[in-house]
Amino acid sequence: MRKKTQKGGVLIKTNPEEAINFFIENSSQVTWLRETANSASGVIFVCTLNEGIESPYEMIRSTDFKSPVKKILIKFVGIRSEVPGKYDDNEWTVPYNIVAPIIFANKNLETEETFKKEINIQTDVFFKTISYLNPLCPAPIYASIKNDKSNAIEFISKLRGPAGSGLWPVSSVAILNGIIANINNGSIPYLGILGMEIADGYDTFYDLYSKNSMRTKLRTYENMIRLKNLELALKTGYSQGDFHTGNMLVNPSVDGYYSEIPGNAIIIDFGYANKIPSEKLQEIKQLVSENKYVEALKIFNTLRRSDNWQLSEFPGIYGWLSYNYDNKEDKPSELVKPEEIEAENNRLIALKQAEEIATDERIAFYNSDSHSGERNKYPLLPLSNAVKNSLFEGMLSGGKKRTKPKSRKNSKKSTKKYNRQRRYKSRRPRK
Repeated sequence: MRKKTQKGGVLIKTNPEEAINFFIENSSQVTWLRETANSASGVIFVCTLNEGIESPYEMIRSTDFKSPVKKILIKFVGIRSEVPGKYDDNEWTVPYNIVAPIIFANKNLETEETFKKEINIQTDVFFKTISYLNPLCPAPIYASIKNDKSNAIEFISKLRGPAGSGLWPVSSVAILNGIIANINNGSIPYLGILGMEIADGYDTFYDLYSKNSMRTKLRTYENMIRLKNLELALKTGYSQGDFHTGNMLVNPSVDGYYSEIPGNAIIIDFGYANKIPSEKLQEIKQLVSENKYVEALKIFNTLRRSDNWQLSEFPGIYGWLSYNYDNKEDKPSELVKPEEIEAENNRLIALKQAEEIATDERIAFYNSDSHSGERNKYPLLPLSNAVKNSLFEGMLSGGKKRTKPKSRKNSKKSTKKYNRQRRYKSRRPRK
């Protein structure tokens, strides 16, 4: 029997290994997503396909349905041995400041189990939120754990591009060289790779702050992300767990997601995602049903990441979601006056209503009788299970079919070690 191969959440024209190799070998640029210096374990790159090259992937988002994927994200994670005690306290490092390359970001090694869990969660989130062609996260298109050192270095070398070509940004080459060095010296025993599609025009929310966008626009984008995190909780039961501004992506100009309001948001990096305790999830559901969005969002401040760390302990990183920190002003800020809470709640309600109007318009468009003969191009909404299943066969190349992630007992790391790692996550957005 032929082994199952991962197809991810896009329409793919060949097998996963061939597709991603073709894409990166024909990329015009590979750019390090700088904000992932904030990530505790992974490093993410953006690959842009050369103009005129046919992409091996096709979108299934509403505004880009069947259009070619021109950009993908590739996340690298160091995977440690499953042997108890081996590599437990090890870290790997990459330079995050090219001007002063002696400054390094420390990265945790993950277990194979936690890496697979992350992929499973992202896949689960994607398929539970794709029904109306507006998924909460990028579609996973490739997942692999490279157990062979030479194989891992070969993959990274393709991303690095021809030596001395001058096409790749200096920062990207430095980080890729740093990962190779970590593999060679044994700091990274095995290399985890996760590939994701991404539509053009999406930037990290960190970048939007740094570009000094108008406060009214920033508030709208913040609220789009807040609603996405509420939707994530309501539809999947998960908290993303690491919702700093580098993990929240916004396209300020795309239309079709909030009626007359331009913009859309997606969530990346589910490495610290965690199931929300049932009693708190029920409270969120109840508050949302009563249109008390601000109160529902404040519950996120009481949650924990999958490594058991309390989110409220890091207000400068996570507090913006629950109104405990103002990222634009770079200072604590909490809505305390009733009229302020009411005004903010009304803005969230209006944005949610605009999203519902846009969804209804999308359903009417795709379900129109005029498209009856072109269902391959205009599928009926909500997407049927048959259509969803046709997009996905497995998790890792040659791996098992998608299953519900197994629960795993969390372990708390030492405060000393965590604070050392967090030195690089306390950087505030540029003004």
